Formats: sequence, structure tokens, C-alpha cells
Amino acid sequence: MAAILPQAGQQTYAFFGTDALQVDEIANILWKPPFTAINGWSEQPAEIVMSYIVAAKVTRASERHHFQYRYDFEVISCEPMFPKLRTVRGDWTLEEYLDTLQNRTCFLWEEASWCGSADVDGLKYICAHTSTESHMELLVEEIDGDMFGLLSTHIDPGGEYCYLGRRKFSKHEETAVRKAIDQAAQLVDTYKKYLID
Repeated sequence: MAAILPQAGQQTYAFFGTDALQVDEIANILWKPPFTAINGWSEQPAEIVMSYIVAAKVTRASERHHFQYRYDFEVISCEPMFPKLRTVRGDWTLEEYLDTLQNRTCFLWEEASWCGSADVDGLKYICAHTSTESHMELLVEEIDGDMFGLLSTHIDPGGEYCYLGRRKFSKHEETAVRKAIDQAAQLVDTYKKYLID
């Protein structure tokens, strides 16, 4: 595992769907082990705890590469994701949409057509798909009956979004997330363990 983790001072690159990053800007990048980087956490929930947050400084401006933008980075730090998520304060909410038929705002999680979940190191991982081709993921923690979100990702034909940091869900958000958990299929690893600590 140590042989493939980004190291401080290392020069590397990553692709993003935006050209908004500036030279010398610090970006937090979600690093996943090889299997889940390609297939997703839903296929190998055990690798969630083996994921990291890489802080990296942009060293070269974006360069268009097909439908994404390539950035060159210098790695500043590489920290295990779980402790980092628990200490960073989140400033995000669940994605919403306008239901024009009922003239109300709803959370996309309320429209999930399929959900999966797994318990990972004291946290709950939940993923979901919608009929509008959205794929969503959450890492949540429950303490004394209160539910906290630590990470939210969203992928659809319009782009990708990833929000990091711990925040308490509103009652409406918590209801939507609990509904998703209640209907979720139990996720299990689909591939044998291949990484050595």
C-alpha cells in the first residue's frame, strides 16, 4: 500500500471536469485504491477505509484533454480519509431539484431508484442511483440519534461533485437518508483482497 500512495513533494497530475483551478491553488483530492478508483466503493466497500485525502498545489494551469482538464500538482500531504473527514467542518447540503408537478423542492436522495449500503469502521456508506442517471454516495455517522454527513459525491451527465467535511443533517435531509438506508441492499466486496498494509 505504501508503495502506491502519493508522497509529499511528489509531482503528479489529475483530471477534473472544470478549468477553474488556478496555479498555486491548493486542492483536496480524494485518492482511492486501484480497484475502487475504477469500479467504485460500492463494488469493494472494504477499500473505503483505505482511501486518502491528498492536499496538492496546482503547478500548471489546466490543459484540455478530451472532455476533462488535466492539472499538474505537487503533493503537500496524504492523510487517511476517515480521521480527516471527522475533523474538517462541512459546508454542504444534499443536492436538491424542483418538482414542477408538485411545485416543491426535493432532495435527489428521495428519488433513488436503487440504494446500497455497508457499515465501514463505525460509519455507514450509502450509494444510490436515480432514473435521471445520477449516482450519489454518502458517508454518514450517527451519534446519540443525530445523523452527520462526512462526505457527499454526485455524478450525473452534467458533471461530478464531491463535498468533504462533517455536518449535522437537517431533519428533512435525515429523513431522506434514512429512507434510502431502509431500502438499501447490503453491499459486499466483489473482489479478493489484493493490497498489503
